[in-house]
Amino acid sequence: MIPLLIISAAGISGLIMPHSPKGLLTYYSRATGTEAIFYNPSLFIADQSRYTVNFSYAHLYQSMRNMNLGLGRKFHDFNLGVNIMNFDYGDIEAHPDYPTGESTGFYTGSDFCIGILLSKNFTQNGRIGIKTKYIYENLYIYSGATLAVDFSLAYMNEISGLSLGATNIGGTIKIANETVNLPAKLSGGYYRKFGLLTLSGDLHYLVNTSSFESSLAAELELSKKLMTGFAINYRDQVFPGFYLGITHNLLHINYGASLYPYNLGMVNSVGIGVSF
Repeated sequence: MIPLLIISAAGISGLIMPHSPKGLLTYYSRATGTEAIFYNPSLFIADQSRYTVNFSYAHLYQSMRNMNLGLGRKFHDFNLGVNIMNFDYGDIEAHPDYPTGESTGFYTGSDFCIGILLSKNFTQNGRIGIKTKYIYENLYIYSGATLAVDFSLAYMNEISGLSLGATNIGGTIKIANETVNLPAKLSGGYYRKFGLLTLSGDLHYLVNTSSFESSLAAELELSKKLMTGFAINYRDQVFPGFYLGITHNLLHINYGASLYPYNLGMVNSVGIGVSF
């Protein structure tokens, strides 16, 4: 019954779950490369001479799974990215209120999203990005679709960066005669480097619930090929996040883990990125 409560309370929950390992840290201020397609359009910087691909898989509550694919390439002054997400709610136990409230079996559900992103520099250190998305949700025998936009601005120099933007701004989805708003949010993120140590923070305002979420993280570059990080996150409750990234030539492998709130257990996320 827990997954059903999450779905009915949040609506299109796949859009706000961690899409990749960086989603368990300060993803809005610190997502980089193709992984930034998932979170912050202005931070996406592609390679002029290569295509970059990032695939991430996250195992969440019970049988929930989140799979994300990002593809990017730079064309002249523009960074072009494509993101495909499929969030599988797994087996959901139905508990109707009438006549007894006892289980009547299981059903399935999923969220699907495909987005196209453009980003570019508008000054030496200033960046702008926008992503348009088609969103489709299916629960039991019901389904609905809508369009949405992510928009952000960023300022970055050699030692620090600031991002501001809006995510999931768009229409509504009608599921089983109930109109559901997208989980729209306004976000800000800041980071600063101190040698091999980077400190960062994210703050999110959830429009539908008039509530806040936040993250504070410290990342340490152990070597040119190895980085790790730890975060304290807040989403109704305080919970930790862990990150480990390994880079070898054109291959990047990362892992994230967290003990999510509501006593729903460990979240594990694995990502792999490659350029060609």
